Amino acid sequence: MRRPIIGIAGNIEILSGDELPGMDRDYVNRDYSVSVIKAGGIPMIIPPVPRDCLPRILSSVDGVILSGGYDIAPDLYGEDPHRGIGYTMRSVDVFYMAIIEETLSASKPLLGICKGLQALNVALGGTLYQDIGKESSSTLCHLQSAPRQYPSHNVSIREGSMLSSIIGSTMMVNSFHHQAVKDLAAGLSVAATSSDGLVEAVEMEGHPVLAVQWHPEMMAAAGDEGMLKIFKHFVDACMNH
Repeated sequence: MRRPIIGIAGNIEILSGDELPGMDRDYVNRDYSVSVIKAGGIPMIIPPVPRDCLPRILSSVDGVILSGGYDIAPDLYGEDPHRGIGYTMRSVDVFYMAIIEETLSASKPLLGICKGLQALNVALGGTLYQDIGKESSSTLCHLQSAPRQYPSHNVSIREGSMLSSIIGSTMMVNSFHHQAVKDLAAGLSVAATSSDGLVEAVEMEGHPVLAVQWHPEMMAAAGDEGMLKIFKHFVDACMNH
């Protein structure tokens, strides 16, 4: 059986505290690759590249995962930076916007994770809470102080959504974010929320698109079968597309 090739959109890490401080490095956390392999796919890391490179790259992959990363530059959704915003790298954000648009244009399956959900919302015209602790009525801790593979809070999944067909009506998830969807972009629908009302997952009608705010790759790589179902569903969609 042919194993689909899954492109994983990467980030740029600025090294510090070693023999090469200040050196830029293309990277994704290994949990993404491990989860794709466990789900039956072949991971291929896509570093931040100019847009004109993307059509050729996307012709070589069967679907795209948007990995997590830094905060998104707020000018991309029409705002100035607020005090609570974290580190941003606009060049990576522009790459995310481009790979989202090119993937949707090619009608290939797309899975967004954490920043990937936020980038999808921004690319389609939505906005973000730059810091949910200062700008929203959120009452939960969405930046957990626990090992990355441990779930920390519950999400409620909308009946009839693609996500509900994968993992059911509710799920305990891990949580490592301080930004979140504020104004939902046209074309997206909410698939899951936390108990304090924040958007935890979105889908896109007419496209094989799912994005979640938590980090299923961290839990799946550590052996969580429920989270691995998300990757298996995605890999199957890529194989059958």
